[in-house]
Amino acid sequence: MSSLFVTEADRVLLRQNEGEPVPLKGGITSEGFSVVHIFNRGWLPFGYLRDTQGVWWFDGRKSKVTLVSREAEGFRVLDEDYGLDAKHVYLEDKEIPGADPDTFRLLPGSPYFSVDKRRLYVKNGDRFHTWDDIDPETAVAKMDYCIDKDHVLHLFNSLSYANGSKGELVEWLRESCPDVCGWWHPDYAMTVQGAEHIQGNWYRTSAAVFYLEELGTSNRREPRQVYNLVRGADPATFEVLSGIYGRDSEGIYCTWRKVSAARTQAFEALGGLYGKDSENIFYNGYRVDSADPDSFQCLLPAGYLGLSKDNQHVYHAVFDRTEPPFGHPDYILEPLPGAEPESFEVLSENGSWAVDRDKVYQWGSPARKLDRASFAYLFDQGPESWAADSNGLYNANGKRTVKGIDGRSFRMLNRFWGKDDQAVFCFATGGVQRAADAATFQVTDDKGGAEDAGCYYTIKTDGTIKKTKKK
Repeated sequence: MSSLFVTEADRVLLRQNEGEPVPLKGGITSEGFSVVHIFNRGWLPFGYLRDTQGVWWFDGRKSKVTLVSREAEGFRVLDEDYGLDAKHVYLEDKEIPGADPDTFRLLPGSPYFSVDKRRLYVKNGDRFHTWDDIDPETAVAKMDYCIDKDHVLHLFNSLSYANGSKGELVEWLRESCPDVCGWWHPDYAMTVQGAEHIQGNWYRTSAAVFYLEELGTSNRREPRQVYNLVRGADPATFEVLSGIYGRDSEGIYCTWRKVSAARTQAFEALGGLYGKDSENIFYNGYRVDSADPDSFQCLLPAGYLGLSKDNQHVYHAVFDRTEPPFGHPDYILEPLPGAEPESFEVLSENGSWAVDRDKVYQWGSPARKLDRASFAYLFDQGPESWAADSNGLYNANGKRTVKGIDGRSFRMLNRFWGKDDQAVFCFATGGVQRAADAATFQVTDDKGGAEDAGCYYTIKTDGTIKKTKKK
């Protein structure tokens, strides 16, 4: 028994650095008590314990245990906090749905990745998720990279496709996996060589379908082109539905990912990241569980913000788990809390400003400090997106409130100039013109010309102001 614990009557107690031992909360008893595995995170202990009731997860932060498995015999631990019994795999005190304990294994070469016969498991600090688009038999790992016979994946904040990094890994794979017929092997069949262009970013050979990804880099004038295999797609029956959706006789694909739960023949692309079948709405290839396909409207079809609505909800895009409880993170569509669908309206083409009956929204999120009653969207000019209310003047680019402007008296004169009772503002420069006289300031043309009592003002081609004194 670990020196951390003391048994007393029917209780188990945790020793402390100072003071008397404290009873463990949660229900573990001293009968048959033993330590399965204990480790430290920082200075706090965690791990698996056992008594006659089963195996418990111990949380040293709370001095509490949670019953994990009734199968105490044969319970084993991998990588500190994976627990396995005869039928289940657990992460700490939570069962991982669908994980197979008989084939579950850690991938050598990285502290982050594990596989079983079904999928990949990714653990990075206190973040954990599963990944289904993997060939477990050929999966290998090298620190932040996980590779299978068709794709490269990279772990940063979450896992993502990184086929543009194949060149960095090819020599290592040829040395470490010479017998695996993956994309690095000379006999690999799914190469893009000789591919014909179908439409947009879609290509095919007689053996495979590919989706072209263009990656811009700071030291290249032209974007780098990466042809991603659309795993499982049948080139003979494949057809393009849109810029990101395609279909073969068996399924729907979003770029190079297969779309789960889509009705193949009923599916149609709605523009941008949106799609639908007879029963569901899809965004970025993921089903939107709460959306009604009959009343669904794309309010910003090409935008990454995902602004849309049906008769019950307004939706926006969030970076979150694709499925509970352990689905990998990606951009999905979720209801926008508190938004009222009947009155919700997107005001700007890029989605920077939207309103409903009671609230203002900036980039798809509530702008709680803005006053809906007096709010007015002004205009967009390149990356700048302007609006005002009784409290001030706002630029959605950077979510900036303009200092020195009184919202109650501010009025827009044209797309170059505005003023309040005390100050003149130039939209071209994004700044208050402190030397201009607000009382006499007026615009003289629609090209940026203006004047006050003492000067003429002109907006030059580079966006700066030319000021000329009156004679």
